[in-house]
Amino acid sequence: MLILDNDDVEKLLDVDSCIDSLACAYRALADGTAVDRARTQTYVKLPEPQLSYCLKTMEGAIPGTGMMALRLTSDVISDQDDNGIARRIKLARGPGETYCGLIVLFSVTRLMPLAIIHDGYIQVFRVACTSALSARLLAREDAGDLGLLGSGGQAWAHLQAMRAVRRLRRVRIFSPDRGHREKFAQRAHDELGLKAEPMATAREAVIGADLVVAATNTNEPIVDGSWLAPGAHVISIVSGDDTLQRRELDDETLRRASIVAAHSKQIARDQNQGDLSIPVSTGILQWDQIYDLSELVAGRAPRRTHEGEITVFKNNVGLGLQFAAVAGRVYELAQRAGVGRSLPDAWFLEKLKP
Repeated sequence: MLILDNDDVEKLLDVDSCIDSLACAYRALADGTAVDRARTQTYVKLPEPQLSYCLKTMEGAIPGTGMMALRLTSDVISDQDDNGIARRIKLARGPGETYCGLIVLFSVTRLMPLAIIHDGYIQVFRVACTSALSARLLAREDAGDLGLLGSGGQAWAHLQAMRAVRRLRRVRIFSPDRGHREKFAQRAHDELGLKAEPMATAREAVIGADLVVAATNTNEPIVDGSWLAPGAHVISIVSGDDTLQRRELDDETLRRASIVAAHSKQIARDQNQGDLSIPVSTGILQWDQIYDLSELVAGRAPRRTHEGEITVFKNNVGLGLQFAAVAGRVYELAQRAGVGRSLPDAWFLEKLKP
């Protein structure tokens, strides 16, 4: 049984292999051969104000791999106000200011766990590479002016993923913290060789962009649809649940969109997720006008028909299938490279007494 930490994963996984692994998974999902269980989140209120414990789990499997993936996180969540914007933040409450997120891979024929893998690196890149798939399928071929909202780990992963599917000419970054956006822009220039500029407002980052990525932790809309240039492809990653309805996109963004896709329309509907359910409830959008990413990958949903169309991808939920695809790929790479630490299989298997 193999143990892989985030440093191991970073050495093994690149953006292109992550995108390719996810594309295969979505084709299997569209064909009805993949297995996926929707994410569940179970909360426990803590004595401290505005704090909750959350156990989040999901799982999935792709036929032919011989593996089942279980992803779980054990989190302490804080709902805070940041310069007048409500934000949901995970707190590093583990020993030494750490977090707990794991992916467990099981053999579907031998029952035993094959690997336990830290989820942090895979987590951010499976989201970003899912967004990149939508850009590959819906963004204009010549799109290269990126308006990026956010300056954290998800924003950085999205920058690398967008760079993998489109040739970026210009990047404009907005984050409420001036120091963060300036540091991010400098890093994009130094490490990726990109022309990157920090912007003082979200509007300045979005105006004229043909790629717009909202990779924030806001609870309230940060993208104003009136800012969008004709032909823009818009990506949003915030997803609410039954306890908190969160939005990154305003109604005007959805009103102007010719094509709207979601990671999972059914989950958006079941969980009443704000970016899609509110425009539907007000008549701006209808559920049958929203397509799943798997339908796009399989060629069963409409694509852009002219350069002026605005398209939207709502990366609205995590799927266990993603972790099965990417973690499974990492496990195979680790075996070939001899990376990771091994533990005795007997520690994880038991005999039942009569």
